[in-house]
Amino acid sequence: MSDLIQAIGVLLSGAPASRVDAPAFRPDSAWLLVCLMRQLVRQRWLVRIVEERLTTKRDAADDEDEDEDSGEVPGLAGWSYEFHGRGCCLSSEDEILDVDFHGDEGATIDSYFFATRIFSLKAPGLPEARLAALLPGRDLVVSGIRELQAQGLLRHPPSEHVFRLPPALEALADAAGTLDFDAPDARERSFLWLGDFEALDSSVFAERVLAVREARREWLLARATVPSLAGDALAALQGLVSPDAFVVTCERVLSGPISSAMGAAIERLDALPGNASCPAVFSLLQRMSPEEHHPYSLHAAAAYLLRRQFERERVLAAVLAFARVDKVKGYGGNPYAGEFALLALEYAPEHALELVRRALRSSVPMARMRVSTVLCALDAPWSQRELSAALQSSTSSDRGDAKYLQLALARSQSEWARAVAARWGRQQPPPATSEFGFTHEEVMEANADGWFEHELAKARDWVQRRRIQTPNELE
Repeated sequence: MSDLIQAIGVLLSGAPASRVDAPAFRPDSAWLLVCLMRQLVRQRWLVRIVEERLTTKRDAADDEDEDEDSGEVPGLAGWSYEFHGRGCCLSSEDEILDVDFHGDEGATIDSYFFATRIFSLKAPGLPEARLAALLPGRDLVVSGIRELQAQGLLRHPPSEHVFRLPPALEALADAAGTLDFDAPDARERSFLWLGDFEALDSSVFAERVLAVREARREWLLARATVPSLAGDALAALQGLVSPDAFVVTCERVLSGPISSAMGAAIERLDALPGNASCPAVFSLLQRMSPEEHHPYSLHAAAAYLLRRQFERERVLAAVLAFARVDKVKGYGGNPYAGEFALLALEYAPEHALELVRRALRSSVPMARMRVSTVLCALDAPWSQRELSAALQSSTSSDRGDAKYLQLALARSQSEWARAVAARWGRQQPPPATSEFGFTHEEVMEANADGWFEHELAKARDWVQRRRIQTPNELE
């Protein structure tokens, strides 16, 4: 990769662009290194701000037993700071800059802090804008960094998520930070030296553009089956290949080893018109086992197929099998109990009551809240009765999670429902306390209303966009 370092050095030297051959590196790798150099400049700035404006203030607060771990940065309008662990985060409306201190004046870069900053920029410079366009996702950016680490271009200590740039690039960081990439000449030289032919508005490089796109397509395809990368990789591929080729790509993902990548592929397919992928999605559904697999991809497959009325009865059998699992492997309950209940309300009214009741009594707080807010938004007699029954059957041990049921009833237009909520509230003892910190019950008591209102707004939007069917047993 010495040719990549050399290309960046020549670019920053101001030499006129003469490259016409395709380089031996991808442009996203080149822009990534340039952005890391500019990141180093910003990290050095943060270290200076901490030393000059925050250290004295923090030391004085320690002397007076005051908490100065966060606040406004003195003399820097619009910026706030927050110390954490071994580092500090500075943030404004335009940027989030987070650095851990390693005693090297900010030279050590954290992969995730860097990626977070890239996508926090309200007005990114050309390098950051091109990087985000070529690698449109935080995890894709981190994957690009991992690749450079594997090639030995980035030095890193035992912890792989932090690293330092090569000395040659550290020495050129200030030049990368001050180069005016918006100047027409600098823009064109950047695109040529870094091999970013796609950004050049010229038919002269048509063949180079095809080669660059093919290299990026292959790189993204290799990541489309990686659970943590699939969503971003598929999003990038959709804008890179033809619609038919994208469908083939998604179906190829569905035929691989079962993982959450399947769910990401189905969600992309679900946004496309037509039913052509139903057989591939149904084939995946048939391969999944409730005893072995996480319900995310099964739920995505079932929603896709039910919307298209494909193999309805067999799809519902799979939904019920997954929904009836009380404890998913690795969880304290079934994290998709709520989503399965909502799926039944929309497409399977004959099973809706069973799944709604399961969700309202779930050991997963989010499942209870999800369904409670939807029933609150519906505010029908049957939904009020189900909320009341679940509230009455709750025990003292799950009082905190039952709070969502009470809040749903308390917001009803029904006097009876509001009375049930009020009576339950009066019957509850004060939340348990702890000598140190706060108990789970105290945290729930203090935050339940705010959390519920936030989810209720989303639930009302969901109800407005869906055709909810009354459970069959109530008709």
